[in-house]
This record gives sequence, structure tokens and C-alpha cells, in this order.
Amino acid sequence: MPQGQFPPAAGKQELPLHPSLVYNPAIMDIEAFPEIENFQKLPRRVIVKGGGFTLAGSRTSELRGLVINNIGNPICGIVVNLVVFDANKIPQLSTSVPASPDRLDQGGIASFVFQVEDLPGEAKDYHLYTGWRFEER
Repeated sequence: MPQGQFPPAAGKQELPLHPSLVYNPAIMDIEAFPEIENFQKLPRRVIVKGGGFTLAGSRTSELRGLVINNIGNPICGIVVNLVVFDANKIPQLSTSVPASPDRLDQGGIASFVFQVEDLPGEAKDYHLYTGWRFEER
């Protein structure tokens, strides 16, 4: 049975859900964010999303992105980590940058920028993840 569907009731015909109604975190991309009316439709976690690498200089590539706090509590010390893989899924680069701002209330959005010198090949396969801690009040 596909993710997000319930078994049909006895004697009822199973109707498939429209793809936009099925939550799948693997396909939620940055283009989906403007369509979200409120943060209740986002997963309850700290979300990180980056764009694609762009050439920022003769030898410098740049990756920009967003961090959204939807965990339900204020967080601080936000660091975004980047791992770039080659064609054989072997890590070629691992680095991190602090998000700006590094403190977010519930629903807050921060940004980050990676500037990588002499990136080995074209970086199409990469993984982003965040490190953070709850803010103590």
C-alpha cells in the first residue's frame, strides 16, 4: 500500500490520494515552501534546504540555503554541515558553516552560504545536515 494511504473499508472502492496530499519528506523541496500556509504542514524538525552550486569566482563555488526551525522550541548554535560525494558515493569534501542568525525561535528562518575553493569536479551529489541545541531560558 503506498505511503500515506489507509486500507479501504469493507465494500468500499479504494481511491488513491492526490500526490500533493501524501507527505513524503524526500520530495519536499524549496519550491514547495511558498505554497505552505503555515508551519503545521511542515514536519516537526529543523529543516535544511540548499540550492545548487553556482560559480562565484574563477575557482570558487557557492551553495546557499535556508534553515527553518519547526521543532517547537527556540534553538541556538546552529551549524550547517555539507558533505560532497563523487560519482562512486565516496565523500570528497566535508565542511561546515554557522547559520545566520545562529538563534531561531519556533518558525524562524536562517540562511547559510558555503564558499568552496577548487571543488573537485561538478558537485551534484551532496548532503546537508544541521547541528544545533535547545536554547536554555
